Amino acid sequence: MKISRILYIAGMVISFFASIIVYIKTIAPTVPFWDGGEFIAAAYTLGVPHPPGSPLYVLIGRLFSLLPVMDSNIAWRVNFSSSLFSSLTVLMVYLTIVKIVTIGQNRAKLSLSESLIIYSGSLTGALLLAFSDTFWFNAVEAEVYALSMLIMTGCTWLTFHWIERHGEKGSERYLFLIAYLAFLGIAIHMFTLLVTPAVFLCAILTDKTIGSNKKVIALFAVMGLVMSSVVSSIDAFLITMPLTILGLILFRGRIPWTYFLAPIVLALLITFIGAEGAVSFNSQPLVVIGGFEATWGTTMFCIILVSIALALVSASAKDPGRYKWQFWTVLLSLVAIGYSANFYVPIRSAQQPVINENDPSNWKNFEGFLERKQYGQESMFVSMFTRKGSLSSQFGNGEHMGFWRFFSRQYGNPAFPFWLFPVLLAGLGLITQIERDRRSAVYLGVMFLICSVGLILYMNFSDGSRGIQREVRERDYFFTPAFVFAAMLMGAGVVAVLNQIKTWIQQTKLPREAVTVGGVILALALPFVPLNYHYSTHTREGNYIPYDYAYNILQSCDENAILFTNGDNDTFTLWFLQEVEGIRKDVRVVNLSLLNTNWYIKQLKNMDPKVDIAFPDETIDRLLIQLWEDKEVDIGGIKWTVPKTGALPLPDGRGYLRVQDMMILHILEQNNWEKPVFFAVTVSPDNKVGLGEYLQMEGMVFRITQKRGRDQMDLDRTHHNLWEVYQYRGVADSTVYKDPQTSNLLRNYSAAFQQLALMRWRQGRLDDAIAEMEKYMALKITNGHIEKLLLTQFYSNAGYYDKAEPYASDLAEEFNTFDGYVVLADAYRSKGQMEQSLAVLERGLATYPLYLKGYEHLAKLYFQEHDTVSVIETLERWLQITPGDTIIQQSITELRQGQNAP
Repeated sequence: MKISRILYIAGMVISFFASIIVYIKTIAPTVPFWDGGEFIAAAYTLGVPHPPGSPLYVLIGRLFSLLPVMDSNIAWRVNFSSSLFSSLTVLMVYLTIVKIVTIGQNRAKLSLSESLIIYSGSLTGALLLAFSDTFWFNAVEAEVYALSMLIMTGCTWLTFHWIERHGEKGSERYLFLIAYLAFLGIAIHMFTLLVTPAVFLCAILTDKTIGSNKKVIALFAVMGLVMSSVVSSIDAFLITMPLTILGLILFRGRIPWTYFLAPIVLALLITFIGAEGAVSFNSQPLVVIGGFEATWGTTMFCIILVSIALALVSASAKDPGRYKWQFWTVLLSLVAIGYSANFYVPIRSAQQPVINENDPSNWKNFEGFLERKQYGQESMFVSMFTRKGSLSSQFGNGEHMGFWRFFSRQYGNPAFPFWLFPVLLAGLGLITQIERDRRSAVYLGVMFLICSVGLILYMNFSDGSRGIQREVRERDYFFTPAFVFAAMLMGAGVVAVLNQIKTWIQQTKLPREAVTVGGVILALALPFVPLNYHYSTHTREGNYIPYDYAYNILQSCDENAILFTNGDNDTFTLWFLQEVEGIRKDVRVVNLSLLNTNWYIKQLKNMDPKVDIAFPDETIDRLLIQLWEDKEVDIGGIKWTVPKTGALPLPDGRGYLRVQDMMILHILEQNNWEKPVFFAVTVSPDNKVGLGEYLQMEGMVFRITQKRGRDQMDLDRTHHNLWEVYQYRGVADSTVYKDPQTSNLLRNYSAAFQQLALMRWRQGRLDDAIAEMEKYMALKITNGHIEKLLLTQFYSNAGYYDKAEPYASDLAEEFNTFDGYVVLADAYRSKGQMEQSLAVLERGLATYPLYLKGYEHLAKLYFQEHDTVSVIETLERWLQITPGDTIIQQSITELRQGQNAP
């Protein structure tokens, strides 16, 4: 075997195994937060997850859940699917970079130095992707992006392979496969459809029978509209696709193109005439087949589009080239077959699986499901023209959304300009690729623009400045395709740099092989920068926090309880535990976000464990927001004021209640204390319909009670849950990374422990309060400002001053607050130990001399002791830190004048 072949295969092996070894080492051992829990549960139960359902991913996830892997759980197996597909994607990126930098070359004839440069540069680009921030994050948990990226990179490689083979007989089969995979991939994520415009451009640039013929270019464009109608309207796609295929088979390009003018003109006339009506004629249904309905307007548009497509096929029938009716018939048929994977959704939904979001078992629901109507009735294509955030936020460093914010941190610390190297390499790669092969350069450049600028404009993320809530989480995953194509350009850039080094060596007397190898080693060292930087934040080893969080919430509930949860992040992990692990399936989880939808209310009513809902289905279908002002209600013998949710955008500003609020009230009324009802601690106060004074904390849940009071807590139950029931695996482990979202959720543990300790203190059981906080601090859940200040307060009040002062010091050092010393000093003073009170403040200021609050408190104590000299000295020390403070200067002057007064 030639050395070039050996190096090529070595690059394949390294790109795949280096990735998968790291991914397996850092894989989530169980369920993660966010969508992963839903995807694992849906895969295991063959359920229907959130729109648009990702049915192919669910089926593949089901296969992975059945893998006989020793010592692995279901969650690990489904998580592993992402690791495997991500590693295969890295391999495909390597193969693609090799192909574009050697396009038109015979790789078998490459010299040793050429082989080293090409394969090491390609490997560098692939590994930069493997260890980049977003790609790595998605590679170690159950998500759709890894498999979607594998299909996109596969389509990209096939495109470049077709470029090399397009003159050969039967080469169009590569285009057929690309079309099939792109539309099959929609059953995973819509990302895969993004490759089609770039493939179209490559076809024009590659095949002269296309690029030199305006009719064929127009035909490709119109056929592209036929296929891409799936993005804007499912109805249009399902009409245009079969009509176009049927027309191609029936007419075979033999009918004169002028014959198709008649249906075009007729459809246009009907459209314009219908638009003149008082009630738009074009919005009325025309085609009705079962539950499928298509309006006059949609149908006329489809007729026009199909007629133009068939006319262009006929008009170009005698032109040279392969793109005749047979080609389009096969291609569109494969598109339809690929897309048909989505029809698994209504078939499975009709079986009523336990996870059945939107209940897409009938056409109306299925159409809304595919078009993601749950997230807004307006088309995303239309809504992109009304910006939800400033362009500077969306393109720049906007929190949770800014493209540059995401890109700059992909390969290392954004504060350190290592990101400059990938940017320069990608730019150099594009420039050199234009010189090497314009077609592949256009493809990669267009794909990067579509997946960055295009998605920024299309997704239209909200920054909170336009009256719309800011994005609730980081949206970097939407730009995963952009990072993939950037990595391909970076690989090409590394090859260009190494080639330039080789050229430079040839002009010097330096040892050619040694310098070349040195350059290769430096290039291959680049991926170690993101690998080293991201490892600690991307490893999930030992991270059982999401599992235990869900477990602790479920185990807090009584048998057959109703549990209200807030949204995705506190619900999907619960679904996983119930449906995959079989834990506490008696508890009915009620997601308040989904409680605004009719399909979910019906599922709660009809599926075990059932929630008692008296509304008939017809009433549920008609539920809308209700006009409401703050009003007292009486349900189940308790009376309280239910506040309005908000105000309508009307001149009188009338208030309203959401459907979820009305349903909480209805469920409570129908339940009538028969089943215990809880709110998870993750539910915000504005989602509790004013029940705050009837809520009793019991750890990670609040029980709705008939007793009224503030800050209620069942002390014994809370203590039992916190110390005898709950699991805290990984919480105290400093090697387990807690991202900001996880840290925020962990604060709910802290709140429960703090409240328990405070209640002990208020009961006069100070030693018990201290014991609770000491045990909590040993767990190292948060150990934040409030916890340390509280323990400082308890120690000080109990007279354990030696234990209190280290915490006061920690508060000053870690949290930039002098409150701990103030609390300790006040405790001394309250017991008449003024000398110790002053001493502790002096010690604090000696160690942390910049805390102005310390001087203020010390001066007050000296003033109370009538020690004017010490007051003046303290204020003068204060003035040294803030020399321009006129109030302090005036106070010193007045105190001195008072000293001198007779």
